[in-house]
Amino acid sequence: MLVIKHEDLIGTYEQKRALVSQFNLMDDTFFSVVMRDKAACEYLLSALMGKSVSIIEHKTQYSIRNIESHSVVLDALVEDNEHNLYNVEVQKEDEGNHERRMRYNQTAVDWTYLEKGVKYNKLPELYMIFISEFDTFKLGRNNYSLSLYIDGTNTKCDDGIHRLYFNTAVDDGTDLSKLLQYMADSSAENNGFGALSQAVKHHKIANEGVDSMCKAVEDYANRRKEDWLLEGKLAGKLEDIKNMLKDGLPLEKALKYTGIDEDTYKEHCQRMQ
Repeated sequence: MLVIKHEDLIGTYEQKRALVSQFNLMDDTFFSVVMRDKAACEYLLSALMGKSVSIIEHKTQYSIRNIESHSVVLDALVEDNEHNLYNVEVQKEDEGNHERRMRYNQTAVDWTYLEKGVKYNKLPELYMIFISEFDTFKLGRNNYSLSLYIDGTNTKCDDGIHRLYFNTAVDDGTDLSKLLQYMADSSAENNGFGALSQAVKHHKIANEGVDSMCKAVEDYANRRKEDWLLEGKLAGKLEDIKNMLKDGLPLEKALKYTGIDEDTYKEHCQRMQ
């Protein structure tokens, strides 16, 4: 993990450029900044999907905040011209439970669109794309597509969710693999990946791009502070529940008074064990 010093963020152009040169597209902050470029985002999605993807809206470091459970910050959330959605996440460290993390992120995306009054049968097709520096399933492949099937049949269950996993760990020599290897390297001198390469070069070399990258790092640090504050509020509510239970109040009422759902309460209790 990179150690970011404040003086590097506010120092000379050469200091800033030296800092930014260390990033690659597998760093979520750099990835999110590069994905602000519509053409770069379209290039990456088209290459991963194996078809042309035209974007009408895209958001990076998109925050879905919920004090009563986990807040979610999505690296990139994209809508194409057919109103399909793409959630793209990059991950460097293998911390386990990635499938469940993607499940939670998918739920958060659905919350967002349900809040707009969309009925269940109108929810868009959603592509959950996870790109990692490790082979998630350890089967020696650099891409996986997961589907739901009815037990004992070849019949798919169409829930509108497409789960796609890619990794930079397995190099099979294909064009897809070359793209994934580029994401792990992201050299400013590599011009082989169209608009994606151009956006990487801009943010690693151009003064304006370097400055925007440094600002993104500062913004990320500020968001983390906000998340810590939210976690502190949640911790306070959990302490209130603990005290209510000591006073003999039923758990159901304690949860109601504090506004915490039972699943969140149980999850945090398990963490403390």
